[in-house]
Amino acid sequence: MEHSILEEVSAKTLGIYLKNRVYDKLYWPDFFPVRHVNSLSWETLIGSKGNRVAADVVSYNSSAPVKTRKVVSRLTGEIPPIRISRPMRETDLNDYNVLKAMGTQNMDQLLALIFGDIDFCVDGVNARLEHLAIQAMAGGTIDLNTTNSAGIITQSSIDFQLPATNKEVNSAADQYWTTGAYASNAPITNIETIVAEARAAGSSIKYIVMNRSKWIAFRTSTQVQNYTSALFVSGAWVKLAPSLKMVNEMLVEQGLPTIVIVDTSIDIETSAHGITATDPWLDADGADRYVLFAPDLPLGETLVGPIAMETNTPKQATIAKKGHVLVSKWGETNPVTEWTMGETNAFPTWPTIDMCWILDTESHTTYGA
Repeated sequence: MEHSILEEVSAKTLGIYLKNRVYDKLYWPDFFPVRHVNSLSWETLIGSKGNRVAADVVSYNSSAPVKTRKVVSRLTGEIPPIRISRPMRETDLNDYNVLKAMGTQNMDQLLALIFGDIDFCVDGVNARLEHLAIQAMAGGTIDLNTTNSAGIITQSSIDFQLPATNKEVNSAADQYWTTGAYASNAPITNIETIVAEARAAGSSIKYIVMNRSKWIAFRTSTQVQNYTSALFVSGAWVKLAPSLKMVNEMLVEQGLPTIVIVDTSIDIETSAHGITATDPWLDADGADRYVLFAPDLPLGETLVGPIAMETNTPKQATIAKKGHVLVSKWGETNPVTEWTMGETNAFPTWPTIDMCWILDTESHTTYGA
């Protein structure tokens, strides 16, 4: 390891760049905002949050009735490192030297070459957190494998412990949301049923979260269109595929939760460097199945632990942070290479999952199958 080869890179310039750089907004901080912790282990207390328990009416001079504590499930694990790196090799460094020699006329290209790898690494770390969070919300689990993560996989499946009673399916095959059964399915009835079931269990559902393709299926349903509005054309009422605003206004009027759409695509690069655009809301087989019902947002937190590169920085490395993401730059001599790395130690926790419900819209027998 050597100091950064690029003259423009120092701790000061790297810090200034990251401080001023505005990156695209992602969904995961809204659902699992960052909380810094001092340990690399995580613990989720499922059931630690729940509905309030009423006190009792008693007579004067009597003791307060004793209440039991809610049964709490404990999930523990290690906060995993999330890392991405990119080399600037000899050919790239030759381009860098040429652009510098040409002066200000190619300044934009030069700056893109100098700082492009920094953006790539920050975006890459946050893209993985987006992938983890949305996978968790879609089905209640995170599945890591050689297809969706090129690193060494130490645990292929993380189950956030959604209760079996909170895993819902449809009543019949003609009730599926995305098989073209738009005249017979009943998404509004699904919502009413789950909201009532949750309320009976002490959970007040306020949000329905789905991806865009599931939303398109939802708004195409005849039942949904009957609940919203129609347009009078040539002497006849024509049903419309409603907007999100129209649907949410209708749901609020009916005392039902509102819909939140998660619309994202993340590129996954394999160890063989093949790149595939992925919707993390889809299950491991690429099926679009799930709709999440939640009592509140955010759902939990993303626990961020200490990073060794930050606490024990090699003398040759130049480092700076963008939020929770640490960016490191250094050089090598054989062959001459400029390295950029982004990393964090982070993982989502979901203590309120026992108060959430998930509907498998594409099954009437077994959840997730």
